[in-house]
Amino acid sequence: MMLKRMKAGSIRWQIAASAIAPVILVALLLILTQPLTLYQPESLSYGRGTALKIEMVTEQVRAAETPEQLAALFAIVSNTGLKVEEVSPAEFGNDPNLSISRTDPRQLVRNNLPDPILTSFRTNTSTGKLHNVIVVAVGDGRALAFQPSPPPTASWITEKQINLALKVMIVIVPILLVSLYAASTITAPLLKFAAAAETLKPDEGPDRPFDENGAAEIHTLAKSLNDMRSRVRSMIEDRTRMLRAISHDFRTPLTRLRLRAERSNQPELKASFLADIAALSDMIDDTLIYLSKEMGAEKLLNADLPSLLDTVCADFTDMGYNVHYSGPERFAYRCKPRWLARAVTNLVENSTKFAQQVTVTLSVLEDRSVRISVKDDGPGLPADLHTRVLEPFFKVDTARTSSDRTGFGLGLSIVDDIVRAHGGKTELMNASPHGLIVHIDLPVEDATSVVSPPQLASNASRATA
Repeated sequence: MMLKRMKAGSIRWQIAASAIAPVILVALLLILTQPLTLYQPESLSYGRGTALKIEMVTEQVRAAETPEQLAALFAIVSNTGLKVEEVSPAEFGNDPNLSISRTDPRQLVRNNLPDPILTSFRTNTSTGKLHNVIVVAVGDGRALAFQPSPPPTASWITEKQINLALKVMIVIVPILLVSLYAASTITAPLLKFAAAAETLKPDEGPDRPFDENGAAEIHTLAKSLNDMRSRVRSMIEDRTRMLRAISHDFRTPLTRLRLRAERSNQPELKASFLADIAALSDMIDDTLIYLSKEMGAEKLLNADLPSLLDTVCADFTDMGYNVHYSGPERFAYRCKPRWLARAVTNLVENSTKFAQQVTVTLSVLEDRSVRISVKDDGPGLPADLHTRVLEPFFKVDTARTSSDRTGFGLGLSIVDDIVRAHGGKTELMNASPHGLIVHIDLPVEDATSVVSPPQLASNASRATA
């Protein structure tokens, strides 16, 4: 319960708690372990332990009443690794030829014996059983020779190094915990938000796609995003209803105007009226298509791109334009065929206004991506306008001009929207010696070709087949 409350609290307090708590914990550990000998050097622990054994044995020898008790005591002590033997008082005294270093085990032991205990060092006892011994005066003219066991191997880490490591941990542990906390509590929800935003569609999916759990700031952010999502969806629904009403209200008077124009007895005036009505109808259609997002309603299908492109070219050929297709004879691609055909139709229609010949080419690149190219022999476009013509409501007044140009400048914008909805991109470039080429590059991940390799075909060959 407390952990849940902490996670639901403010991020600033959670970070502060994550930084302070480890410091307090490490400090408590240092205080609790300070009296222990865990961090003492091995040589110091060895010297103290052996000195305590010698003190105990000395006291037991003084208390022993019979030789049997003394022999049993020596046997028990020898089993612990500390060999002992009673020697004559004459052997008490330092060997004049003996030199003891500071690191000698006997020196470490004597440094830990109480001052009242008299000791000396000898190389061997008179019996020759013990070597490198420390002789301790027991009293009453008695002495004991002790041969300490070899000290343990020196530890690879010293007390100073351990203390330094603990101090470093006081700094590193809070940073590590704060980093883990940031990754799990702050970064993870934000990454989920980013992933949800990438896949989020304005008019599809749940109303509240962002999880409103976690810290207070994350909860507030998720709630704000969900509220914004609801407002955006409401705006889209309102716009859709408005567009449908506008479409109905515009088409009704246009239909009446067309019927009245058909009754006109003046051919030239009738043709002008019908042309203006058709242009106005086309502008309305383009505007409604651009503003509405009905493309999202069409499902992805495996379409035969050559057939789709050839059908578009055939429709313009039937109207008297010189438009033909070049590319593979068969190739299946997963797309929204009706809208992809609309994009190519817009490009071809734009080219027929300024050119005499238009070629639609389908290419399957080496990485299995798809390129649809629409090339014409018109005047082309200045290089600085190749990107701007894809913007909505932008109309070119130079280079590519036409006396009967109509429209709002939405044709290429609709093409770019359709291509981007398929995960592709649109690129314009001038042809040599003149003309314009529009490339539609579609990604490979959605493309699936037929088993047989693509075979090039033209309009004539397809007609013969």
